[in-house]
Amino acid sequence: MTRQNRLALIVSLTLSGALSLSGAGAQAQVATFDADDYGKTDLVFLESSGNASAYIAAQDGAFEPIRELPADDPIRRLARAIGRVDLLEKTDRGGRELVTCTGAILPGGWVLTNHHCIPEDGPHKLLAASILTGYLVQGAKDTQRYTLSVDPADWHSALDFSLVRMTNAPADILPLLIEDVAVDPGDPLMVIHHPLGRPQVMTRFRCFATAQQEDGAILRHRCDTQPGSSGSILFDRELRAVALHHSGGMTPNDTLSFNKSTRISAILKQSDLLRDITGGPAGKAPTSAPPKTPDDPAAALPLERNPVAPGDGLSSGGITDILRGN
Repeated sequence: MTRQNRLALIVSLTLSGALSLSGAGAQAQVATFDADDYGKTDLVFLESSGNASAYIAAQDGAFEPIRELPADDPIRRLARAIGRVDLLEKTDRGGRELVTCTGAILPGGWVLTNHHCIPEDGPHKLLAASILTGYLVQGAKDTQRYTLSVDPADWHSALDFSLVRMTNAPADILPLLIEDVAVDPGDPLMVIHHPLGRPQVMTRFRCFATAQQEDGAILRHRCDTQPGSSGSILFDRELRAVALHHSGGMTPNDTLSFNKSTRISAILKQSDLLRDITGGPAGKAPTSAPPKTPDDPAAALPLERNPVAPGDGLSSGGITDILRGN
């Protein structure tokens, strides 16, 4: 199956509702491209296929380009710390492919993204990783790319977060500040992301925490996302980071369906390194923590597990398999 045909299949199935899951399900939101595109800014075949434009148009204008905001707008300034995470992987068939997610640059040269993005558990092997910043329009010449470690310094698979080092931290990007902020049911939210590897957008339209929430680490939300949105940050009305998005599950015809994210408060509770990054003395770069195996996730926090696993069928998040041509 060609790349264009795979993308066409994704679009067709998604728009027809075949990939839609109930609130109990979730689908990991990574976007996959040809390995030869790794290191490129524009992933051109999305445009040349003609399918991506129709896919995004079907979202009823939910995505607002960051580039349309004034340069001094607080949201645009905040968005400079958000970038597209590009991952070059070796597949279980011996080939290579490019997978994209989203990530946030934190103080001290750290990036926060999903664990299912870095290190991408399962039969695939992560060969290289980088974060692309300033990608606001296709053809942009002023983007910056920074290399990331492929081995997270701290991570938790059930909470679906990874903290990874930047090997060449930027001096001209104001990093995202993290604090423990509560989110209540119904609170308005905003997500900044790179859906389908495209230039940076934000989702504010009908973007909120659902009325029905469970106790624990998972924040249910109704913010439109797409493959490539994994690892994006949800912000509250005061532009404070409140959650890390990791999977989709909304359906157009079910107002009780939802997407899933991990509350920042839960990550702060779990991660000594994130507390070090956010709470260390001013001007002191946090020290790197060695890779570790987290404690039993069931004992760490009362959370709703992400059911996506390698080899799962369509009912439990098979969009990753479709993207990879399985």
